[in-house]
Amino acid sequence: MDQEIRTSQALHTYGPGAIADFPELSVIVLSHDIPQSRNKIANGPYWGEDSEKPANKLEDNRLSLAFNVECFVSPPNSDSANNAGIQTTRFPTVLQCPISGELYDVRELEKDKSNYTDKSSREERTVDETFTGFSSPSFKGRNFIPVRFVIATEDGHLDNFPFDWYVHTKNKKPEEVGKGNRLFLKTKGSTASLKNIVLESRKQNGNFVCSITLERIFDQEDTFVDLKDARNDYLQFVDGKMPKPWRGRSGKTKDFYMYQIDDVKWPPYSESTSQEEKNTILKRYPRTLQRGAGNLYFPIIYKGISIPKQGYKPDVPEDFAAVIQKQIKALETAGFLQNEDTKGEDFIKQYRNILHSNIDLGYSLDEGVKMLELIFNQDKETQGHYTISQLREQEFNCFLNSNIIVDRKEWYDSKIIDGSNYNFGRSGLVKKVVLLNKIRELKIFRGFTRIKPLMFEDLIFDNKEGLSGRKKKESFRIQDPRFDNNTRTLPATEVKGEGIFIQFDDDELSRWEKTLAVSERFGIIANNYANYRLAFELEDDEILSPRYLALHTFSHLLINELSIECGYGSSSLSEIIYCSGLNSEKKMNGILIYTSSSDSEGTLGGLVEKGDSVILNSVVEKALSKARWCSSDPLCIEDKNGKGFMGVNLAACHSCSLLPETSCFNMNKFLDRGLVVGTIENPDQGLFIK
Repeated sequence: MDQEIRTSQALHTYGPGAIADFPELSVIVLSHDIPQSRNKIANGPYWGEDSEKPANKLEDNRLSLAFNVECFVSPPNSDSANNAGIQTTRFPTVLQCPISGELYDVRELEKDKSNYTDKSSREERTVDETFTGFSSPSFKGRNFIPVRFVIATEDGHLDNFPFDWYVHTKNKKPEEVGKGNRLFLKTKGSTASLKNIVLESRKQNGNFVCSITLERIFDQEDTFVDLKDARNDYLQFVDGKMPKPWRGRSGKTKDFYMYQIDDVKWPPYSESTSQEEKNTILKRYPRTLQRGAGNLYFPIIYKGISIPKQGYKPDVPEDFAAVIQKQIKALETAGFLQNEDTKGEDFIKQYRNILHSNIDLGYSLDEGVKMLELIFNQDKETQGHYTISQLREQEFNCFLNSNIIVDRKEWYDSKIIDGSNYNFGRSGLVKKVVLLNKIRELKIFRGFTRIKPLMFEDLIFDNKEGLSGRKKKESFRIQDPRFDNNTRTLPATEVKGEGIFIQFDDDELSRWEKTLAVSERFGIIANNYANYRLAFELEDDEILSPRYLALHTFSHLLINELSIECGYGSSSLSEIIYCSGLNSEKKMNGILIYTSSSDSEGTLGGLVEKGDSVILNSVVEKALSKARWCSSDPLCIEDKNGKGFMGVNLAACHSCSLLPETSCFNMNKFLDRGLVVGTIENPDQGLFIK
């Protein structure tokens, strides 16, 4: 049977690598570029659609260059002409009989057609399309259920919990591992605690072998590490390899593809090893998680605004840069350009002699050579790529450009209004307001992490050259959604809607930031953030500033009020904060609020209408008035220690400032009402106070 999900769920909730729970069924979503065998066409890179004319192709040269891909692909629709779909395979593959508690493995059951509830279409299905239930051989009419527990590493590996290995090694019977004993999960007592769940091993004839409770399975060291006997150390047992199930199963063995875990040795550490070093080593080992645990899957999604080509001026046109990147990769694959020191010179020679005549983009030979020199003279960290700050700067400049000529294929329409018509409390604070009647957002799925979210947003771009230290280690935690390394597409969704952009005056912000009360209040959050980054060996973050906190919090307050005024739900509105770093030469001070829902709710209209000076002044006044008193005050406003993740929020809670996390630009971090409307002790320190 097929299951239908919303388009946005295909990235946020059920993206490649995520476990999806359905009634009596648990599956893992496969990589989008695994060919869909039910189609007789070349469809790998385009999520099952025809490569010649993919119906789900999303194009944006600027963002494609940033992610080093040719284009993006949206999840296939249920009415796909090529019968394309989101592929899955059962995971965990260990199933449990709800009556007897006996454990079975899908890979063994799949060999017997009689185990399928739906036998009629079995011949047309592959092992990776197992949306059918398995019936219990012992109890007619009852289907197996997936087990609750899985294991995962910080490097993305994911596997079934090793019940067979666990029950036998912990009972000092390693010789029984892999002997085909029947395993049972039984509950004793009156509670469902792990202490009352017993894993039992029996011979095929029913003779008892051993048993153990599951009360210790969430203790990583006790479960998976052994310093005395290598047979009881899990990474030694699996020979340092674990699967990544979203990349599918082998056509021959039907097992998941195995991937090496780096630097596996035994014993992993000694009793004298420092706790810091031990923690580093333990990151390689798996840990037990619930199948539906929140820390099993952190999708990495970049929200990019598609802007007209005339709205910004790149040093190197995207069409030229994209073709050159493709040619560089082809030459490197063929064994050329191996010398990094002469790579630029060697490629320019190839361009002069051969490539220029083959690449017809309308540029002369001299123009092409000059652009190549610009590409190869950049730092290795940004060579041929954009950074997040560059992308945001281009969008910021585009919004303020009144001379844009928009191509009929580009979804963009703007109207710039002078800020003197707007009064947001402080005089002269608003510089410009831009009403965006048409705006296109691409939500790009770059991959995911497990156990912990990604620490550095810039790492989403496919360029690891020049990275060192903690950033380099962190980059390897990103799990690529693609099965084939040569695939040059990434999953994405497209949202066409409307928005309001507000630019704030830099001089007014600077004067406000220099006041003592603001500096002291900001110092609480800055110190908490610095301590966190120091503890995890992270580099300093120059983006954080009092103005960033104030603009971010104001954006939340405004979204909450706009959702009431214009009828959109707050989850259907999103924000982007344009705020440059402390040492940046080009100053950005603005917020963008726009519709971000891909279904009918995102096209209701009415948001731009609220951008009129009279209406928006009224909306802002109401938002600020409500922000002066929260239903959780005085506890909320009087917080002096910091709250939330990393302690980087002060006066912010679900009653006043927090948004659905899909709407927030920074996962509800860096918020403080006190910097917007002041506090009880110091009401004049707010940015938006007259």
